[in-house]
Amino acid sequence: MAARDATIARLCLDKALEAILASEEELGRLDAVAGDGDHGVGMARGFRAATNAAATTGESAGQVLIQAGAAFSDAAGGASGALYGMWLTAIGQSLQSAKEFDATTLHRAFEAGLATLLRLGRVQPGDKTMIDTLEPFTRAFGAAAARGTTLLEAWKEALIAAERGADSTAEMVSKKGRASRLGERSRGFRDPGAVSMLIVLQAANEALSEEKRQS
Repeated sequence: MAARDATIARLCLDKALEAILASEEELGRLDAVAGDGDHGVGMARGFRAATNAAATTGESAGQVLIQAGAAFSDAAGGASGALYGMWLTAIGQSLQSAKEFDATTLHRAFEAGLATLLRLGRVQPGDKTMIDTLEPFTRAFGAAAARGTTLLEAWKEALIAAERGADSTAEMVSKKGRASRLGERSRGFRDPGAVSMLIVLQAANEALSEEKRQS
C-alpha cells in the first residue's frame, strides 16, 4: 500500500509540473500587475526540483512529499516558494503516520498544510493569496470526506469550491506582499498564488483520475 501511495504522490507532482509549465506565462502576467512577474518561473523551478527529488527517494506518500517540499523551497525562491514548499512538507509529515490513504486521512493532512500556511504566512482568507483557493478546497474536501465519499469524489467536489475561491480574488483588495501597495487598484485581477494553487489542485485531480482508471 505504501508503495502505491508513493506512486500516486509522484504522479500528482508530475502532473502539477506539466500544468504549471503550461501556465507559466499566464502566472507571470498576473504577477506582473503588482510584482516582478516571476511567479510562473518560480513555480516551474520549484516543481522541477520537487519532481526530481520525488523520483529518487521516498517509500511512502509522506516521505515523497517531505522530500519534494524541501526541494521546492530550496529551488523556487521568494516567499511564495518557501510557503509552497512548507505546505507540501506539512502534508507529507501528516501522512507519515497515516495507516490509510483515504479521504479522511488526506483531509487531516490538508488541514495541517493549511494551518502551516496561515501561521507562517500570517494570512487569512480574504487577504487575496493562495489561501483563498486552499481554504475553501480544504473545507469542502472535509465535508465530503465526512459523508463517506471516496478520495477522488471528495477531490472533485472540493475543486468546485477551489475554483470559486480563486475567481473571488479578482474582487479582493490585496493585503499582503507587493500587491498590497496598490490598494483599491489591486481589484480586477486574480491573485497569481491563488491561481497557481488552483492549477496544482486541478493537476492532482487529473493524477488521481488517471490512477483510478489504471487500477
